[in-house]
Amino acid sequence: MRYLGLMFLASCGLTACQSHKAPQQLHATQVVSTLDAINFEKENSLIHAKLDQYKVGKFSVGSWVNQEPGQFFKLVKPQNPQAAIIYFYRPDSRWNRQEIIASNFFLNGKRVPSLISNHYYWVELAEGDYKLSLSRPLAVLHFQKPKVAYLSVKSGEQYFIKYEEEQFRGGPNGEAGLLRVGPLMQMPTRQALKEIGMTQLKTPGLNFVAEVTPEGRVIKPKQEINSGVYHASDDAHLSTPFKLWNPLTW
Repeated sequence: MRYLGLMFLASCGLTACQSHKAPQQLHATQVVSTLDAINFEKENSLIHAKLDQYKVGKFSVGSWVNQEPGQFFKLVKPQNPQAAIIYFYRPDSRWNRQEIIASNFFLNGKRVPSLISNHYYWVELAEGDYKLSLSRPLAVLHFQKPKVAYLSVKSGEQYFIKYEEEQFRGGPNGEAGLLRVGPLMQMPTRQALKEIGMTQLKTPGLNFVAEVTPEGRVIKPKQEINSGVYHASDDAHLSTPFKLWNPLTW
């Protein structure tokens, strides 16, 4: 009996130590966006709107100049399981192929690749709210009032946003609550997969998701997700094995 008190005190101390360590074990790695956050107070100011409209910056040539092919569409797995993926795409058409200067795309103020004819790419994002804007410059001069769309993404989800200047293909088939601003339209997955299947990856995917360790250290990934050099022969597949003709079989 004289050891019973000591055993009781030891068990209480062990329990206290385990309860003290538990929160540290449950503190998982978090993800954050590497893009600048949206400042809604500035968004509503006239000065910010003018600076967003009138500026000097880069531009991208359209399909009339850029005929570079790429790999055909395929779904990708995010590098971080907590990331959301947005696929941006633009189907092929005669109108799109005649474009000389493509519209510039900006995600939270950061320029991302323009969409040309028969083109897609993807972006990995942390859960949160984002601003997508686009305008067509005259060479390096931006003066067109940008079209702006605000979107929210959730962890682990995938989204499809189509850029469509023509109306003959139409928009979502009666899906409520999907984004639509000018030529930008969010497509339901089933309908999007029918349209995006023949588009090509002409620019690398992008990753804007950083990890925050339990110690508070921010780990930023490589931003461009390069799929390697594309060779047109990679998409050629024979339905039957190729055999050389043998003249002795005559």
